[in-house]
Amino acid sequence: MTDSGASRPRRSRPFVGWPTPRVTLLLQCLLGTLANKLNVPQVLLPFGREPGRVPFLLEAQRGCYTWHSTHHDAVTVEPLYENGTLCSQKAVLIAESSQPIRLSSIILAREIVFGFIIVTDHELRCDVKVDVIHSIEIISRTRELYVDDSPLELMVRALDEEGNTFSSLAGMMFEWSVAQDKESAREELSSKIRILKYSEAEYSPPVYIAEMEKEEKQGDMILVSGIRTGAAVVKVRIYEPFYKNVAAALIRLLVLENIFLIPSHDIYLLVGAYIKYRVAKMVQGRMTEVEFPLEHYTLEMQDHRIAFNGSLSGKVALLDEKTATVTAVQLGQTNLVFVHKNVHMRSVSGLPNCTIYVVEPGFLDFTVQPGDRWSLEVGQVYVITVEVFDKSSTKVYISDNLRIMFQFLQEYFEEQLTTVNGSYHVVKALKSGVVLINASLTSIIYQNKNIQLIKFPIVHQQEVKIYFPIKLTPNFLAFPHHPMGILYRYKVQVEGGSGNFTWTSSNETVAVVTTKGVVTAGQVRGNSTVLARDVQNPFRYGEIKIYVLKLNKMELLPFHADVEIGQIIEIPIAMYHVNKETKEVIVFTDCSHLLLHLNMDKQGVFTLLKEGIQRPGPTHCSSTHIAAKSLGHTLVTVSVTEYEEYLESSATFAAYEPLKAVNPVEVALVTWRSAKEMVFEGGPCPWILEPSRFFLELSMEKTEKIELTQVRLPAKRKQNQYIYRVLCLDLGEQALTFRIGNHPGILNPSPAVEAVQVRFMCAHPASMSVTPVYRVPAGAQPCPLPQHNKQLIPVSSLRDTVLELAVFDQHRRKFDNFSSLMLEWKSSNETLAHFEDYNSVEMVAKDDGSGQTRLHGHQVLKVHQLKGTVLIGVNFVGYSENKSPKELSNSPRSAAVELLLVDDVTILPENATIYNHPDVKEIFSLVEGSGYFLVNSSEQDIVTITYMEAESSVQLVPVHPGFLTLEVYDLCLAFLGPAVAYLRVSDIQELELDLIDKVEIGKTVLVTVRALSSSKRPFRNKYFRNMELKLQLASAIVTLTLMEEQDKYSENYILRAVAIGQTTLVAVARDKMGRKFTSAPRQIEVFPPFRLVPEKMTLIPTNMMQDEVHIEVVQLRAVRILAPATRLITATEMPVYVLGVTSTQTPFSFSNANPGLTFHWSMSKRDVLDLVPRHSEVFLQLPVENNFAMVVHTKAAGRTSIKVTVRCMNSSSGQLEGDLLELSDEVQILVFEKLQLFFPECQPERILMPMNSQLRLHTNREGAAFVSSRVLRCFPNSSVIEEDGEGLLKAGSIAGTAVLEVTSVEPFGVNQTTITGVQVAPVTYLRMSSRPVLYTARGRTLAAFPVGVSLAFTVQFYNSIGEKFHTHNTQLHLALNRDDLLLIGPGSGNYTYMAQAVSTGVTLLGIWDRRHPGVADYVPVAVEHAIEPDTQHTLVGDVICFRTHLLNHDGEPGIWMISADNILQTDTGTGVGVARRPGVATVFHDIPGVVKTYREVVVNASSRLTLSYDLKTYLTNSPSSAVFKLFITTGRNGANLKGSCTSSQALAITTILLPETLVMCHVQFSNTLLDIPASKVFHVHAGFSMERGAYVCLIKVRPQSEGLLQALSVADTSVYGWATLVSERSKNGMQRTLIPFIPAFYVNQSELVLSHRQDVGEIRVLGVDRVLEKLEVFPSSPVLVVSGHRHSSLTPGLVVYPVRVVNFTSLQQTSPVFINICCVLTSQSEAVVVRALKEKSGAGDRSKPKTGRGAKDTTSLLFESFCWIPMTTRIQCLLKQDTDSSSGLRTNPRNTTTRFCPHTFSPTFHESTVPTGPESATTLAVECKARTSTWTRPLNCRRLEISSLRPGAISPQTRLLRIIKGFKLFYTNVCQTGFFQ
Repeated sequence: MTDSGASRPRRSRPFVGWPTPRVTLLLQCLLGTLANKLNVPQVLLPFGREPGRVPFLLEAQRGCYTWHSTHHDAVTVEPLYENGTLCSQKAVLIAESSQPIRLSSIILAREIVFGFIIVTDHELRCDVKVDVIHSIEIISRTRELYVDDSPLELMVRALDEEGNTFSSLAGMMFEWSVAQDKESAREELSSKIRILKYSEAEYSPPVYIAEMEKEEKQGDMILVSGIRTGAAVVKVRIYEPFYKNVAAALIRLLVLENIFLIPSHDIYLLVGAYIKYRVAKMVQGRMTEVEFPLEHYTLEMQDHRIAFNGSLSGKVALLDEKTATVTAVQLGQTNLVFVHKNVHMRSVSGLPNCTIYVVEPGFLDFTVQPGDRWSLEVGQVYVITVEVFDKSSTKVYISDNLRIMFQFLQEYFEEQLTTVNGSYHVVKALKSGVVLINASLTSIIYQNKNIQLIKFPIVHQQEVKIYFPIKLTPNFLAFPHHPMGILYRYKVQVEGGSGNFTWTSSNETVAVVTTKGVVTAGQVRGNSTVLARDVQNPFRYGEIKIYVLKLNKMELLPFHADVEIGQIIEIPIAMYHVNKETKEVIVFTDCSHLLLHLNMDKQGVFTLLKEGIQRPGPTHCSSTHIAAKSLGHTLVTVSVTEYEEYLESSATFAAYEPLKAVNPVEVALVTWRSAKEMVFEGGPCPWILEPSRFFLELSMEKTEKIELTQVRLPAKRKQNQYIYRVLCLDLGEQALTFRIGNHPGILNPSPAVEAVQVRFMCAHPASMSVTPVYRVPAGAQPCPLPQHNKQLIPVSSLRDTVLELAVFDQHRRKFDNFSSLMLEWKSSNETLAHFEDYNSVEMVAKDDGSGQTRLHGHQVLKVHQLKGTVLIGVNFVGYSENKSPKELSNSPRSAAVELLLVDDVTILPENATIYNHPDVKEIFSLVEGSGYFLVNSSEQDIVTITYMEAESSVQLVPVHPGFLTLEVYDLCLAFLGPAVAYLRVSDIQELELDLIDKVEIGKTVLVTVRALSSSKRPFRNKYFRNMELKLQLASAIVTLTLMEEQDKYSENYILRAVAIGQTTLVAVARDKMGRKFTSAPRQIEVFPPFRLVPEKMTLIPTNMMQDEVHIEVVQLRAVRILAPATRLITATEMPVYVLGVTSTQTPFSFSNANPGLTFHWSMSKRDVLDLVPRHSEVFLQLPVENNFAMVVHTKAAGRTSIKVTVRCMNSSSGQLEGDLLELSDEVQILVFEKLQLFFPECQPERILMPMNSQLRLHTNREGAAFVSSRVLRCFPNSSVIEEDGEGLLKAGSIAGTAVLEVTSVEPFGVNQTTITGVQVAPVTYLRMSSRPVLYTARGRTLAAFPVGVSLAFTVQFYNSIGEKFHTHNTQLHLALNRDDLLLIGPGSGNYTYMAQAVSTGVTLLGIWDRRHPGVADYVPVAVEHAIEPDTQHTLVGDVICFRTHLLNHDGEPGIWMISADNILQTDTGTGVGVARRPGVATVFHDIPGVVKTYREVVVNASSRLTLSYDLKTYLTNSPSSAVFKLFITTGRNGANLKGSCTSSQALAITTILLPETLVMCHVQFSNTLLDIPASKVFHVHAGFSMERGAYVCLIKVRPQSEGLLQALSVADTSVYGWATLVSERSKNGMQRTLIPFIPAFYVNQSELVLSHRQDVGEIRVLGVDRVLEKLEVFPSSPVLVVSGHRHSSLTPGLVVYPVRVVNFTSLQQTSPVFINICCVLTSQSEAVVVRALKEKSGAGDRSKPKTGRGAKDTTSLLFESFCWIPMTTRIQCLLKQDTDSSSGLRTNPRNTTTRFCPHTFSPTFHESTVPTGPESATTLAVECKARTSTWTRPLNCRRLEISSLRPGAISPQTRLLRIIKGFKLFYTNVCQTGFFQ
């Protein structure tokens, strides 16, 4: 094989001629990847001399091959070609050897590529040998065959001398015959079997056999068939003479009868079950049953295999040969076999046999027929069978003596037939639903009639779903035959069933149905039946008939003939098929595909609706829809033409307007004796054909409370409008219903009747409101004042105002009419406003927008043109009628509104000159007026106007120079015209300077600068910053200082003379277009001062030296962002921070204020740069109050702005000037790309140095070569640096760029030269960065450095565009605002500092250049605890779960350490601790190499213990009571757990730290007279509750003796609980609390014996009163009655319950019967068994023992458990004693009761008498069944028998003692925790 990757692929080109070697090689590689092989690797062929030698087919898996034999005279190979091609995948091998010796040959198959004729070197090989046959043998799949059964195939296998099998014998001739059987008697050779041909048996043999049979030859395969029973021998030999010495092969065959057992399969039986077998045989294909005894055979049981622990000597099953009945005896298996009576045939293996397995029952299962689905149908009868399976899921044969209890709910099933064994049931389903059926295998009845109960009852449940019968609707479907072949589709509705169906059609040419139940029909006439079968049970189905018939009748059905305009009316059309012979009428279900023609006699009233027409319905097969468009009526005719037969039908339709209530719309509200005029319109009109049936009515609920009058006007205001006047006679609310329509008639059977309902309410007024009336001009905006609900309403003081009165009820609903009220108006100040008539009011109707009108009261308020506030009131005096309602006293008396009389609005200022600049925003105030205005301008393009309603002002932004008038309209005041202001917008015309130009040195003068507009008017000085107005001096002999006090139109400076000389002062400004304006220059002369003579003065020596520190406290007037550079390259950093107005207001001045300031930064474009807080490089996230400094990270080219907003956290602190709440500043940053060459991969490096600095150059060739450097003098700036020839660069004081050449002379004769640029520039800014990097958990950030961290600060220097310097020459000054939190000093490297965080707080770190203080950086260093939680107020006993979010770089936590483990015991693995004694301890968390942080914990002594418990709980001594929890905390905060604990910390608390060892718990009864220690009743121990975070005393109930239970049952006491700290022995640590105690009741009996003579008994219960009050005593059976109770007068706490027998016979038959005693307070449940005494039939001799067959000589106590008994389960079993009367046995029932554990078992009793002796005996049996499913630990069930002599041999007392002793022994062994008393 060649490597497929040896050549590169070439471009493909057309194939010409033979393929190239390269292509051949590629094809070989591709073909070589498929591993082909032949069907056999070796072949052995027989030698032969006869013609037709044996061939063999050799085949390859895939491909085409050429075949070659290496020994042609031994083996030849003939290729076989497929489908006439040259591809050969198969070849035939033929043995050609002529010598009877072993010869061999190799067959080689070489693969070729078909189509290319390429022979590859892929070769397959097969070894072929030719040898002589040494022996032959006959192969058969069996040696037995049956009479008249299928024939048996025999084959010859040939072997060589070495025993190898020949590959093929195809074509060789053999001679087959029947030989004599030496073992049997002489008979005819062919009497048993005969040899058949394949053609006779209709079998399909190989091709060569069929050809040989045609030539009457026999091959290596043959068939034989059985004739009659017996043995026969078949012989075969090779026909060829050469093999005459090869021995013939023989095979002995047995011919048997086809006899079999019924059943013939293996049988599984239960112990005690039986099966009766039958025997049948097959004769000529028919089965015939054989009677017993059998003629030739016998049945035997063989091979008994006993199961483990069985009786080895016994048998598994017994056989009754007469009846062929097998009965299972014990577990195991055995075989039931046929044995031939003929001894010669006993070795036959073909006789039927089966294996019988005796097994234990495992589980039950159900089957149901018909359908075998648990989905049943109501009303159907089903056969339900129960199947039993063993534990290996094998089906067990159910014999008649098994007993299976089956339970059917009579509500759902009716049992019609049930077999004796309960395995076969015929039931009828009665009701739908889901129900459970139950079955249990209970017992086996032996043949001696003994009943053997199943040791472990096996139960099974099955859920059964019962559905209603499937019903298809409609009952049938009928469709008209459509001539065009259009199909109808109809969805059949299904009721009943499961909801999932399969659909079929009996005649799919007529109707087809889909899986969704959609029937398609109409093309072909005929009928079909459609079935819907339930998927859950295909035996349930519903059916429907489908008809396709001819149409010959149609009509319009009764319908609604009138409809509202806009609505659609459906015209239903029914069509029929009428059988001409039988006159049977079939209504079509759907005829909607027929083409309908519709005609109307009046157009415009209705229109035909195109959408959704011709739709079938439940009563019609088609329909058409018309829409009502206008008022009127029309005649509609519908027709259809089918098979040239015309059918039609007509009807009249009318349209009417919608009925609606116009006034009121929904509710009308009036006062007493007021009326409301109600208006309705629309509704049906009188029916055109029967107008007399028209009606209209307005009905009411309470006729006595209102008066109704219809208003009939001579000329209606509107057509179809109906008006009623409703007068209120009495208070109340009712509904009025207006109905209108037509009564049904013959021509309109279902007319439309419309109704509308309104509510009419008559009530007292509850509140009133007075508001001014705002008359809005047309086109103007409405006044918004009524929506704002203000208390003080402005009105005009110049013009009269109309006031409007509205009245409301108690639900704030407005009255429609209140004209019956008497009102009185008042004014608080009549000098400001008054009323002309104080008692009158004008009622005016107003529409509220919905069409409903309400009457409002109008009153005119007269004003006197005076401003002020007046209170207007209106009083409710009463009703105008004499008799007013009684409830009038609760009505309101007055309503008031406070009015503010104001003048008209004015604009301030009225005249203004505005500078034309886009940043100018001029504010105009609106004075007086209502406060709601409309602002307009005479010119639209000069300014941009914004009305600010909240500030009552107008903002103007200039756009172009010009003049305009500003107009303001008042929306809520009536006035004559708008308020106006006249404005001018102007550019800069000129600048003006005013000053004294002669100044003495050291003195000051005033400089005033003004800017004038185009009209020579001065601009206000607030515009100067928009003009960029500034003063420029030619020299520094004078200084200018801006004054704080300024006037409005100028800017004043103080000019101070500092040096003698002359200079020039000019003012410079720029307009919005950038044009520069300069004032006329002013010359300033500074002259020297006058000098005093003498110049020297001597003073007396009295003098005092004094040092002063001046502290200036100022308010921040403004803030500014200090950005060292505003033009930066990409990928650089720059610090920015906040300063005040002056340079002295550094971050030291305000960053640490208290209350603090907050700093909020923002950017306009986030894609240009990132603005991150300081220390973000170490993943710190500082709070906003520390973000006065940030770092800019440039990303992409662009321009953006950075804005900072400084907010005051406390507005009353006065930190900002003018009591402002915030200050802000904004700065622009330009980011541009750094200059690079075209190829980024070869960018040269450049050296950047500050001025006056040095840099030592180092290369990688130092010491290995001679390195020199020089500065190239190629341009004038080359003098900016100097180089000493040894690599030391020195930068001077000149900024510029130079070129440095570095040359390396190598010792091997090669010179290397590199050239780099050197730039010298001033330092523009510096930046301080911090480390180490701190890592935290995902989703967590640090807001400060951890306490104890070691910090390193590095200072880096940058030029004006953000490039970093490679060397530095700067003297830095470091300053701190405080030195108690951070220990800092110089680091090991240049410009580095090391700091140690020692305490929490914020330290401001400032660093600056001493020579250039403006080159500075300020960094906040915040330090906080990184270990949580807060450990203040830690007390002894506190459990603290420490945690920190710090991790190392791999995400792993650090190590916990503690300084004092005796004070704070700590688990160093999880970081959880327990405070065990007072003191101070330090908790450390160390992340090696990153940070070691700590937190100090001060543990204080506990002042007291606090006890608490759930007040809903209490203590009781009931054995089944829950654990009582008493919670303890060592402090007052209610918990001792600090921090949030992880699962590992919680585990460490409970397993390692064990905090509960700090606490000791105690209990004591509060009643000192009770001589019972509480420790005998309760077990108390301490614990720690993680849920509550507190300590807990767990109080459990101990097992108690009977005497203790009886004594405590009437105890009146509580329980004291208290706890102490182990570490504190003082009394302060001990507190106790009183816990309620409810004792358990006590029953002094467990059995009650009743008889015919004594049918009333008593049950006595001891307990305290509150327990006895909650006591419930009730029988388990209605045969007993508990009739009340009575308290004992002699024994306190004793209550007696009488028990009476209702039916004594039922009591004897019902076993057992209990009296249940329960109490919810103590969670007790006791049971007293009630037994009926069996009286003897003798004459009263009750002591004589019973004799006869029913006696037994032993007394047995039998315990059986039907379930696993858990260790934690309480068992309560009662003994039942049944003795003869002669024993005289009287027992105390308490001695036969045992109690333990928390749950209860239900006892079941069984009595049995075995007839084995002449005397009666006693049998006691107790069965305990658990009523709980909480299995914890299984135990083996025990069986214990105690035998004694006959009843007369020992005394009854001795026998009872033995029974009780065995009972005690049983429970002691089983539960291991029991006791017996």
